[in-house]
This record gives sequence, structure tokens and C-alpha cells, in this order.
Amino acid sequence: MKTNTYFEELDRIARDFEQKHEAHKALKQGIIDEKGWDSEELKAWYKEEEEQFQYPISAGACKAYRAWRYSETDEVIMDDFTWDRERHDFIDTLRKAGIQTLVVTNQSTGLMEDLHGYAAEGCRMLGLCTITKKDTRWGEEKEEQIMGIRFQLN
Repeated sequence: MKTNTYFEELDRIARDFEQKHEAHKALKQGIIDEKGWDSEELKAWYKEEEEQFQYPISAGACKAYRAWRYSETDEVIMDDFTWDRERHDFIDTLRKAGIQTLVVTNQSTGLMEDLHGYAAEGCRMLGLCTITKKDTRWGEEKEEQIMGIRFQLN
């Protein structure tokens, strides 16, 4: 399995958050069982949930991590669309992780918006490419050729 210190730290932050959040959610059930649905304690729980339990990693950073995690090489393959509100964090996270290139394989109707958005973030389009990706269906592994566009991130 490949490693990346930056992404490993994001993973640790996410796991720590989930562990604390699960404990906090268990507290909710205790309040409901002991004090009821209309209790002041449950209202306080919801207020604390709203104030203290916002996910610590941005949506763009989550997409960057997921794209890295499911890429089969050190080059990140992005087969998803990035919304304009998450694109900066997506590219910024990849750069912080030391990723040099990104291959966009997404074929959604919003692809043109993504391409221009990456260029606006300072990414340089290197050109068209074809990547080989392993795909397992029904227990059989096959290699698949996927068309993409390669970007230099720095």
C-alpha cells in the first residue's frame, strides 16, 4: 500500500473525530433514555453537537484524499466532479500532500467547469492521456484503458 504523510495525517484526524463523535452520539441516547426527548439536556446536546462537532476536514480535502487513496499510482486520478466551493481546497490539499500531477478522467457535463477551475487554481494542462486501471467485476480482474487529461499542479 502506498503512503503519504500528509494524507495519513488527514486520515488520523478523521478517525479521531469519528471516535469522539461516536462517544458524543452515545451520550445522546443516554440523555433520551434518562431525561426524555423534551429535556433541556437534550437541547444542550444538540447545541454542543452544532458548535463542536463540525467535520474537521473540508469537502475538497476529503475528495483529494479519496482520489489519492483509490489511485493505483503516485499520480492522482480524479474521476469525480469538484464543485466550485471545494475546488480550491481540493487542489491545495493535493499540493500540500506533494502531489505533482493530476489526471482528470471524469466525463460529467460539468467537466469543462472543472478544467477551467483547475486552470484558475494555477494548474497547467499537460495534455490528453490514457491510463490503465484495474477493475474487478464478478471476481475477475481486468485492465481498462481510461481517457484523461493530465494537469501539472505546481
